[in-house]
Amino acid sequence: SFNTQVYNGQSPSLFDISYHNNLNDAENNQNSLDLNYYNNIPLQEEIFVRLENINNTDCFAVSSFNLIINPVPETFDHTILQCDEDGIPDGYTIFNLEEATADITNSNADLNVVFYDTLNNAINEVAPILNPASYNNLTNPQIVYVASSDNFGCANISELTLEVSTTQVNNYEFEVCDDLDSEDGINTFNLNEISSNMSLALPTSVTINFYETYNDALTESNILPTSFTNSTPYFQTIYARAENNNNCYGISEVDLIINERPILDEDETVFYCLNFFPETITLSATNPINNNYYFNWSTGENTNSIEVNQPGNYTVTVTTVDGCEKTRTFTVEASNIATLDNINVIDGNISNNQVSILTSGEGIYEYELINAQGESTGFQSESVFTEVAPGIYTVNIMDVKNDCGIISDTFSVIGFPQFFTPNNDTINDYWQVYGVSSQFQQNSKIFIFDRYGKLLSQIDPKSKGWDGTFNGQPMPTNDYWFSVTLQDGRVFKSHFTLKR
Repeated sequence: SFNTQVYNGQSPSLFDISYHNNLNDAENNQNSLDLNYYNNIPLQEEIFVRLENINNTDCFAVSSFNLIINPVPETFDHTILQCDEDGIPDGYTIFNLEEATADITNSNADLNVVFYDTLNNAINEVAPILNPASYNNLTNPQIVYVASSDNFGCANISELTLEVSTTQVNNYEFEVCDDLDSEDGINTFNLNEISSNMSLALPTSVTINFYETYNDALTESNILPTSFTNSTPYFQTIYARAENNNNCYGISEVDLIINERPILDEDETVFYCLNFFPETITLSATNPINNNYYFNWSTGENTNSIEVNQPGNYTVTVTTVDGCEKTRTFTVEASNIATLDNINVIDGNISNNQVSILTSGEGIYEYELINAQGESTGFQSESVFTEVAPGIYTVNIMDVKNDCGIISDTFSVIGFPQFFTPNNDTINDYWQVYGVSSQFQQNSKIFIFDRYGKLLSQIDPKSKGWDGTFNGQPMPTNDYWFSVTLQDGRVFKSHFTLKR
């Protein structure tokens, strides 16, 4: 009782204690209160206490204290309707009791909430439920007792009724095609879209949330965001929990299915030789053919392969039996054998001549020169040849863009021998202008003079040349002069040496 605090160590055999509603009653020792007192003023009331000497009642002391009555926390009874989704329709399942805390306490975060199986345990605060987030009910329905206490130790006990629902929600499949950018079986799903589709078969008051595991759905833990990316490629099951007014309506499996797109090679550029027209080339969407695909070409054809003989862009859309499509584009570029427009020759030198091959066409070309002895320069991408020796040449022009073929032509490079040795050893026995023949510059005028200007010979361009004689007699070793007027009108004059 409060008497111990009033005595404060003094002997109860020497002093009497009485309690009063006001100071006057306490001082006059009248209208004392019963020790089992029920306060008259709510929440806070001042009480006066009189401590007097038993042997001398004129010796007394009066003091006061406040009776403070803290209100019991306001709490509410609540019911959780849970789904019987553990695979056994027996009315027993797992409850997350903590989801009812906000409803029981009216969202008062200052209250400490503890759950008990029985009312007696709740009153005596013994044997609390140790794992309220995953609680298996004992009966259906069942009342669990909830003690809510504040910081002053005041507690209120509420009833939490657990009921197991027998309503069901059908399992659901949601199929999409794999993302074009990644094609790895990982996609981002809009769960709001799935929820809208599932809700069409449910009462309008039912709401749906999604969870990655069945246990999370059952205990309403770790709710998934509306934008969800699967972690298992191509197929993953998540769980939809349907609730009606915060009571479980049903839990169902939602299969997220990511269908593969057609397996196609990258877009391709191919070449067509215009000189082969009307021959065709084959464009194939897949190689080998896949009989599980459907094909739709920009030409209107629906086969795996088509034949074409015109440059342009050809697109094929390939679709799987699941309706997933992918597009592949073929760019057909034209190529062709070369058109030889001209051969420009800068000549007249013994070695430092230049040949430029002028071509046009859709191909990419390389060029080769072959002299009369069959010696080749080899193919080169540059169309200009320098330091070309005089003589008769064949030029070969090859398409390397698509191997459309080779064209050839002959030409001459004019030059003048600096010496000759007419000694009948078959080597340099005649002096003749390089590059003239029955085919090139055949009407040229070629004259040979001695150093004094005497005409010694007029050479036929189609002949072997001058043999170093005059009137059948061998001319001595010396320098001799020539005057050449080519058929194209160019004139060259210079000298050369006859060696014996």
